[in-house]
Amino acid sequence: MIEVDGLRVAAGRSVILDGVGLKAPPGRMLGLVGPNGAGKTTLLRTIAGLHRPAGGRVLLGGRPVHGLRPRELARRIAYVPQDTTPAFPFTAYQVTLMGRHPHLGRFAVEGAADHRAAAEAMAATGTTHLAGRSMTTLSGGERQLVLLARALAQDAPVLLADEPVSALDLRHQLAVLRLLRSCADAGRTVLVVLHDLGLAARYCTDLALLAGGRVLATGAPAHVLTPARLAEAYAVRAVVRRDDVTGSLTVTALEAM
Repeated sequence: MIEVDGLRVAAGRSVILDGVGLKAPPGRMLGLVGPNGAGKTTLLRTIAGLHRPAGGRVLLGGRPVHGLRPRELARRIAYVPQDTTPAFPFTAYQVTLMGRHPHLGRFAVEGAADHRAAAEAMAATGTTHLAGRSMTTLSGGERQLVLLARALAQDAPVLLADEPVSALDLRHQLAVLRLLRSCADAGRTVLVVLHDLGLAARYCTDLALLAGGRVLATGAPAHVLTPARLAEAYAVRAVVRRDDVTGSLTVTALEAM
């Protein structure tokens, strides 16, 4: 269980998140949606322990995230960042295998089980053919998939993904979101930042709508994605209807307000 209570995050004099509260239990996929600058990435990074809040708290299984040691935190939370720019020319397989580091002792090397976990993660994300390629030679979408493979190899009960489909084509968007949903269905806690409201409504069990550093609404997609709330968050007039084929909600923005 991830619990966020009264979270406040500031950068200098700018308040990015103010009084944010939400819960994400195991077996659920919570989509964080909202306009640019709403604080979605900051919220995800704070949950991952990468930002220290100015107020409030983030609890993981009842324990403060920011009180956990880095190795223990990495065993429990896997994070897929928005920025995929590689700092070093590691191969895709080496990057995926890095997901196993939290499970190794100080001087231990990867064993057969670690290599098997990395291979399975690459197979699940369709990146096996990229194993020997340097990350510097991959496209943005390919790098996104490799970082997702690394997070899967990490085998943590909580999976955080920041815009994991932003650089992907339609086929891979669907594949990745199906994969994330399957992780939730298998009992993991999954939080994902998405901009496509239709995909968010289709694959997420729950949504949290952010705007101006606050949570406007949380709950089932039908509860969150209403014309009134979309107008408040995005300043657009929108139509929300149920798709005849998928059965999920679709959102059509008609005009800016």
